[in-house]
Amino acid sequence: MHVKQTYPSIKKGSKNRRRMLIVLRWPFLLAAAACMIVNLAVAGPLWGVIAVLVLYIVWRLILSPDLIEYNRMSQSIKIVVWTSILLAFIDVLLAHGFALFVVPIVCFSGLVVSIVLFFTDLQRQKHNMMPLILFEIASIIASVIVLCLWKSPNNWPYIVLLSLSAFCLLAKVVVLGRDFKIELQRRFHIQ
Repeated sequence: MHVKQTYPSIKKGSKNRRRMLIVLRWPFLLAAAACMIVNLAVAGPLWGVIAVLVLYIVWRLILSPDLIEYNRMSQSIKIVVWTSILLAFIDVLLAHGFALFVVPIVCFSGLVVSIVLFFTDLQRQKHNMMPLILFEIASIIASVIVLCLWKSPNNWPYIVLLSLSAFCLLAKVVVLGRDFKIELQRRFHIQ
């Protein structure tokens, strides 16, 4: 009996990459530990937490990215989300008061990039649209919450983010039409 191999054979490059990640893991862990020890020794603000978060972001996005949904649109959304989280940590731990203004600007800039990536290659990217839809829905919800709670004359970034997210979600529904419903059915296994 002859067994047909359906998976691709492991290439030498992937073995070398795995070895490289095993070797690189130790300097990353040592750098994270050193940052926290030095931060605790100097007893200043908690910059060590931010340094550890940056090391984690570099590891997750550059050295060891996800294999599932590894496409340019979902990777750009992950960069925007991690950047927003990093800015929020910097605001809470080091410099107070700027994140409520800067994070929505970063989010709508990332949303513009993701929308351009989506509509420039529509046939291939329509199968990868779920991270973008989730990002748009999260942007709409966060913008509505902040606009209801934060009464300020400088809340224009949230208005722009809310408008752009709603418009992009509506544009996807209109442009894709029936394909939008089919992709949602595939993703959520609904009838």
